[in-house]
Amino acid sequence: MMATLALLCQRKNLWKTLKIVVAVVLLTVLVILLKTQTAGYRFKPGEQVESESLSGDDASWIPHLCPHYRRRRQRPQPLQWEPPSNYTIYFTQTSCRDVLTVREACAVESASLHHPHRPILVFLTAPDPDRDQPLLKMILGLGNVRLAWLDLDQVFDDEKLREWHQDRQWMFSEGRTFAEVSDAVRAEMLRRFGGTFVDLDAITLRSLPSSNNWLGRLDSALVNTAISSFVPGHPVLQSVVDNIPSSFDPYGCCSIGPNLFTRILHQECPKNVTIPSSADPDQAERCHDVTIFPSSYFYPIHYGYERDQLESIFREGEGLGPAFLSKTRAFSLHLFNSLSSKRKVSLSGDSVLKEVAERNCPKVFLMLRERNMVL
Repeated sequence: MMATLALLCQRKNLWKTLKIVVAVVLLTVLVILLKTQTAGYRFKPGEQVESESLSGDDASWIPHLCPHYRRRRQRPQPLQWEPPSNYTIYFTQTSCRDVLTVREACAVESASLHHPHRPILVFLTAPDPDRDQPLLKMILGLGNVRLAWLDLDQVFDDEKLREWHQDRQWMFSEGRTFAEVSDAVRAEMLRRFGGTFVDLDAITLRSLPSSNNWLGRLDSALVNTAISSFVPGHPVLQSVVDNIPSSFDPYGCCSIGPNLFTRILHQECPKNVTIPSSADPDQAERCHDVTIFPSSYFYPIHYGYERDQLESIFREGEGLGPAFLSKTRAFSLHLFNSLSSKRKVSLSGDSVLKEVAERNCPKVFLMLRERNMVL
């Protein structure tokens, strides 16, 4: 009798153990499924995805970066990923819009106008743009401009940033997600492909420097990459990309943009690239084969709030536009869209923005005038 009871107890304990094991296995499977759904598909090491086989419907990052994006019912020609070359001038729009704003179209046309023999690529995170938008149709009519899909899985395919991207680290930067993605994208694309990167809020005023490996001072404290040009595989870009995962701060501004570039250049050349700058404001700085142009080249009007700074781009009735164009030697005018997007100017005034647009993006300007729109 006692032996029978002992055997029954053993069987009960075994049954309890089996139930616990099954429960743990089911819980583990559930956790894995939840991670897969929230983090998106993760590429296996060495796995390659052909760009032709991947569409916007398949990209796991789109619901995270672009939760409000909806593809069109009729898509005769969705955009494809197309890597730039070292000779390409390219823009990236990471805001998931399927159209260009007026100022973005002006930035693209101005680059095309001053570089008619160079290919211009405009990368959009929205794979299905509204090709019927008048501004976009006009831009696509420029002979050297094409649209391409900014497929983040392709951009961040190399090992250093693949995990950072697949874990969606950029999602934690509330309110600055688009800007953080843009900073990482430009660093990685310049590292892998080279070429000339131009921000979509920078209007080109003349042909950009023909040399390679350059960027510009934003002010005495920061070096910026809003307009920059490098050869593929440059060591400075490699250092920047290597440091993005550890330097990324989702709670602060510019941690993997100007802050990181400035720190890397200072570490490489502490005597030549000082913080703050000790160089003559009108002279370029050098760090090995990298040229850092003075702020007057690409950021001739500072983003600050003084009367002669950012506000002066939009003021009318003071003759500021003609005066700016008569004396500037800048290659571009940066509008600092995050600070100025709500400021509008008329096409009949004399603001800096109006005068610059009329001269450097004449087709956009004419379209706005014909439609009685503001800039």
